[in-house]
Formats: sequence, structure tokens, C-alpha cells
Amino acid sequence: MVFILFYGITFGDLKCQKWLSSLFLSFFINVLITQPVKVFLLAVFFSCLCKKINIEDDDADPDEEATELNNDEEWLHQANMYPVRAHKAAYKPPDKGNLKVARDYRVKEIKMFEILREISIYLFFLWIVWVVSYSQRDPAAFHVQESLRAHFLAPGDWYLDFEEIYRHERFWNWTEKVLPYALIADKWYNGADPNDMKGFLGDRVNRRLGPAWMRQIRVVPGSCNVSEYMRSLVDECADWPLYSAEERRRFAPGWKLEGADVNEDRPEYHHKSGSEMNSLPYWGRLGLYPSGGYYLMFDESIQGVIDQLEKLKQELWIDHYTRAIFIEFSAYNPYVNLYSICTMLFEFPGSGGIHRFARFDTIRLDEAEDFEVVKIVCECIFTLFILYFLIREILGIVKQKREYFTEPWNYCELLIIVFSLASIVLFFLRLTLANGILETFRETQGKQYITMQYINNTDELLGYMLAFVCFLATMKMLRLLRFNRRMSLLGNTLVVAARDLLAFTIIFGIVFTAFTLVFLLLLGTNLPDYSTFLRSAESSFSMILNKFSFQEMRMASPVIAPIFFFCFAIICTFILINMFLTIIITAFTIVKHDADKQSNEYEMVDFILRRFKFWTGAGKSKVEPAYSKAEPADDDCVVSDNCGDQVENLPVKVDKLITYIEKIYFAKDKAMSTEKIDKHTFLRATIAQELSGANSQQGAGPSLASARPVRSLSLVILVRERH
Repeated sequence: MVFILFYGITFGDLKCQKWLSSLFLSFFINVLITQPVKVFLLAVFFSCLCKKINIEDDDADPDEEATELNNDEEWLHQANMYPVRAHKAAYKPPDKGNLKVARDYRVKEIKMFEILREISIYLFFLWIVWVVSYSQRDPAAFHVQESLRAHFLAPGDWYLDFEEIYRHERFWNWTEKVLPYALIADKWYNGADPNDMKGFLGDRVNRRLGPAWMRQIRVVPGSCNVSEYMRSLVDECADWPLYSAEERRRFAPGWKLEGADVNEDRPEYHHKSGSEMNSLPYWGRLGLYPSGGYYLMFDESIQGVIDQLEKLKQELWIDHYTRAIFIEFSAYNPYVNLYSICTMLFEFPGSGGIHRFARFDTIRLDEAEDFEVVKIVCECIFTLFILYFLIREILGIVKQKREYFTEPWNYCELLIIVFSLASIVLFFLRLTLANGILETFRETQGKQYITMQYINNTDELLGYMLAFVCFLATMKMLRLLRFNRRMSLLGNTLVVAARDLLAFTIIFGIVFTAFTLVFLLLLGTNLPDYSTFLRSAESSFSMILNKFSFQEMRMASPVIAPIFFFCFAIICTFILINMFLTIIITAFTIVKHDADKQSNEYEMVDFILRRFKFWTGAGKSKVEPAYSKAEPADDDCVVSDNCGDQVENLPVKVDKLITYIEKIYFAKDKAMSTEKIDKHTFLRATIAQELSGANSQQGAGPSLASARPVRSLSLVILVRERH
């Protein structure tokens, strides 16, 4: 240890740390993973090839008869002095109990292989789904978004923070002091010019795809009616009734229609439609905004952008008819091979103020070369799986018809197929759009307007489809465990409690909606968490989870809000939630009670474990005992088919018994007379005659009791003959 310590000092600190970490890592990997796996594989190998053979097993046919000697032959040893009467062995059918056990065992084997095959194939399909889904996302995307947010939104700066923009002065201050330096790479920290950073953002790692732009959406003056009591004070107003009030006219600088040249080359005052700019409508926090607007393309230099913004500020480009300002651009990060679509939205509602919203979407359009082949192979396998499932379900519908739709899991299978087909279509659509955008960027060298809204929305929809496929495919694993009753407790519990849960859901929905509306009306004008119905519902649900601010509610409504809050806590939290738990617990108790009474379907878990132990050599022999309980003795046998078989086989057993008695008691009598042998022959004939008479009297259902006098008679005769 001392030698290792001093020898490691010569490496230096960094190299010594790497050496020690690699030493301990390799040690623990060998101890915990590599060596146990080796031991397990060697044990399986030797147990399969070097099994212990049970040499005591007798492979002879039980119906084989003793070998008869010819007239000119004799035994080498004199162990058997007396001949054994030759007879034809009667056919003995297999025992019915053993047949039932063997049949059940074979059924379990078939079911086991079916289940293992189904689980193996589906696990492989699930792995393919995960690979295809997660290959569409990159862990570095989050870090790219965080970097862009920190660069453009200036969090923490009380004067320049994006989240602190609530009036026009703050907006222009942010656009002049933050936006230009974030859009365009400035000088290095040592004052050197960024000659090799042309077209890059201010972080110097993301390359813009074309210029950035700012878009304004306006409303038509007089698009709403002023109250008749206030018309003497206010002559007009402008509202935002979706698309009907959008301003599309052509203006001169300063938003003038008369006394100026409206044809002047100022695109920021000329409306362009969404089809011209290849853009899509955008859903903001306050509503849905159209795809067109008044566009301003930013300059390629920092000073040029500042001059553009200053000119618009002096011309009052933003006024009381402005409803939204979009700042948009796209960028590419070559270090992580990711594309970013950035949208910063400023909403100017008629109620006043500014609502801010920033979104940075990061997507991957092409795969790295080292992973591209694996991804393509997995995507092809995924497509083949979906085609196979589609054909299988179509055949199932044709075969089962209406009965097919009575199975709930069939709907899950159909949804997986539908979402998978949709994801395949969206994947190829995104690929086509990506090729078009990259080709345009290659031709224009990044100097032309490029929007990635279509491809961003397509990628978002593709993510939704793959998320649904992953969810449904993973949930379907519950169906593969249906052979085990312990695994099916959850589903059976929901089935038993379905009606009660439906009634509870109706009652809970009515009560919850009533309280949501009350909180909306009482607190909606004072608290943002209750300003809309959805926000009020979210806040009410959070109150059930003990997440609320009672002081804010009390300050907004000192008397009524605490009363309704107390009623909400009593009814929803203490009564309804406990009622819900009671329904679930009761149903679970019923299901568990029934499951304990019933045997596990196929008992497949234990059976698979036993077979696995047998394959690995760790278990017992393959053939299990025929009966779990001991068979009744001959003396306790009752009238049954078993007893009838024993009576039919009694002559053979008596012959063997007489032969053994002759060998034991008469072996020393070398000079046995022919007359005595004839007596034995007569004895056997007498016993056989008595047995045949006994069988004819008992009919088809003889009992073993009828065989007892015959057996006793034969023993008495033998004893008397001996004496």
C-alpha cells in the first residue's frame, strides 16, 4: 500500500486521481458485475453439458417377460432352479391420475413457451419504440435552451430583466441594450474584432439561420363600441375579436394614411400575409394571433440594429393599436448538432400593460454519423412491427367481427397503431421540410429570410405521437402479466369499482365545479391564480393537496373567501377524498378475497422458475411426482376403477407370489416329484378358476374386498402343501 501511495505521488494530482478512480472502478465492476456473470454463465454451461445421470433408473419395459431357455440350454448360474410359467402380459393402461398430471404439465409447458415468446417479442418491440422515441430528443437540448434564455432574457438584472418589462419604456430599453448584443457577436473581451464570428449570436456558439426579424400585429381603429355614457369623453376604441379586427392596410411612417407617401420603401409599415412569409398563427397567453403582420428585418451589425430600433421608437411604431410584437429567429449549434427556434412575444392587451412570453425550442434534424446507422435500422424495424400489428389486427377484426371490440386491450392496440402511423407520416414530413430549409440556407449562405415554424410544429406533433406510443406500449406490459393473479389486482379492482367510481366522479365534478366558480367570482379580480376558470380549477385542485396561500385569499375577500375555503376543505378534502379511498379499498378487498379463493391461472410464475432451475441444473428433475397426495393402500381401497384394475391384475401377481414361494421354500428339495409339480399345477388352475368366478359375480365394478378371500385361500393352500 505504501509503495502504491508513493508511486502514485510521482504521477501528479490529476493523473493520480484518474488512476485511482480507474483502479477502484475496475475493481468494483469485476467484483460486482463481470465475475458474477462469468460464474453464472460457466455454471449454466457445465450444468447443461455435465448433468449427473441417474444410473439407478431402470429403462426396462415393465411388460418385459423373463427370458425362456430352450431345451438344449441351461443357466450359467443355478439361481433360478424352477421354470417360470410363460404367459402373455396383459395390456395395462396408464393410470388416469398420472395422465392428468402429464397433460396439465404439457399444457403449462405450451403456455409457458407462448408467454415467453410473446413477452420476448414485445420487449424487443418496446425497446425499439424507446430507441426511436428518445433518439428524437437530445440531453444537450435543455442546456442549449438555458444558455439562450440567460443570453437574451437577462435574468436577475432589475432594469433589463425580460420578466420585468411591463411598460413601453422598459420594452425599448431592453431592445436597445440587450437584444442587439444578443443577436450579433460583439468584440472579444480583449477588444479584438469578431472577424470569424460573422452570423453568430452573441454567445459565439450558435449560428443564425438567416436574419432575425420583429413583427407587429395591430387592430383596426374603432373595432369596438364605446359606452353611450362615455362617448363625450372617448370617441373610439380598439378591441381584439380574433381575425376580424386585424389591421392589413399599407401605411407611411408614423402610421399615417394621408399626407405621406404610403409607397415609401419602409417594410415595417407594409402588411405581409402569412402565406408570403411562410409563417403560421401563434397561440399566445391572451389569444390566437394571425400569421401575418408588419415585419422589420434586423441589420447584420449591432449599430445598425440600434439605429433601426431608435428610428422606430421616434416614429411611435408601437401605439395603442398594437396588440402583439414578435421577435423571432432560428439558430444552429454545430457543437451539439442542434437547431433552435426562438420566439419572444410581447402582448399589449386593451386592458393595459405588457405580457411577456419567451420560448426556445431545440430540435435535432440530422443524426451524428456514429449513431445514424443504428437509428435507421431501429426505425425500419419499428415500421415493420407496425405493419405486422396492422395486418394482425385487421385479420382479428375480420375473424371476430363485433366481438373484437368487446376487449379493452384491442383499443389500446389500435391506438398504438394509429399513433405509430401518424408518427411515421410526421417523421417523413419533417425530413422533407428539413431538407428544404437546409438547401435554402446552403444556396443563400444564410442571408435570406428563413422561418422554421412549420418544421418546429411538425417536430412537436411528432413528439406528441411518440409520447402516446411510448405510454400505451409501456402500459400494455400489464396485459402480458395477466397470467399472474397478483399482477391483475389493480385492473380487477378498477373493474369492480367502476360503477361506484362513476357515481363518485359525477358528484365530485359537480361540487368541485361549484367551488371553482365561487373562487373565480370572489378572487378572480385580485389574484392571478383565480383570474380564469382554468387557473381557478388548478388552484382549487392544489388546495386539495394542501398547496395554497390563505393570507392572499383573506386579503382579497376578508369575509366570504375564508368561509368558502373552510367549506371546500371539509367537503372535498375530508369527505369526498375519504369516500374515494373507501370505494377503492372496498373493491380491492373484494378482489383480493376472490383471488385468494381461486387458484392462480396456470401458476406460470412458479412453473417458469422451476423450469429455469431445471435448465440451469439448480432444480430437481424435469418429471414431477404424479400425485401431491399419497395413494390409498390396497386395504383401504374403495369401489373405483382403480380397484377394478387391481383385481384384473391379481392373477399375474399371484403367479409371481407362488413362484417366489417355490424358490424360497422348495429350493433345497432337488428331488421334487412330478406328482407334486402336478399338484402345484392343479393349485394354480384352482385359484384361476376361483378368480374367474369372483370376477363374474362382481360384474363391472369389483371391489378389492372380493379379492381378499381368494388371496387368503391361495396362501392357506400353499402352507398346507408345504406341511
